Amino acid sequence: MDIQLASDWRHIRAFTLIELIIAIAIITVLLSAGIPGFRSLSCNSSISTAVSSMAAHLQLARSEAIKRASQVVLCPSLDREHCSDSFEWQRGFIIYADSNGNRARDPNEPLLRFHRPDNDRVRIFTSAGRKKLAYKPSGMAPGSTATITVCDRARIAEPRAIILSNPGRARFSKTRADGSSLECG
Repeated sequence: MDIQLASDWRHIRAFTLIELIIAIAIITVLLSAGIPGFRSLSCNSSISTAVSSMAAHLQLARSEAIKRASQVVLCPSLDREHCSDSFEWQRGFIIYADSNGNRARDPNEPLLRFHRPDNDRVRIFTSAGRKKLAYKPSGMAPGSTATITVCDRARIAEPRAIILSNPGRARFSKTRADGSSLECG
């Protein structure tokens, strides 16, 4: 039996050096084509996640304003307590009930949520002049018409936006409210 096994081993062929080089070349070509596509897919996924999360927080603020019969404000925040003087939202933002309507969080006003996006690949900012977004008890957002733009820091994926209208409705877009291109500055 041992003699039989020894003769079977002699008939087994291994890869030649040329076959190995060709296999490595094919793998290299496939990887070089696939990695940029995967990176693009990953960046698009990051933007989609950030847009969906932001839209969910807008909806939360609107529903809380209606439920509490009180103004509710969203604003960027670094300290989890007060609004920052910024248009940048990716470092964190708060949602709070603004019972006196002054758009500043007072000590007796409840903090409803602090959120910091998990992804450092995106940049989130509001249109000029819109550092705070407020919902009235009716669910409307008068004076808060804004474009919230979400950009990929690597500029691989196209930016997307959430456009908040005065009636409080948020919609998704690939352009600004006036149809012009989104800019990531």
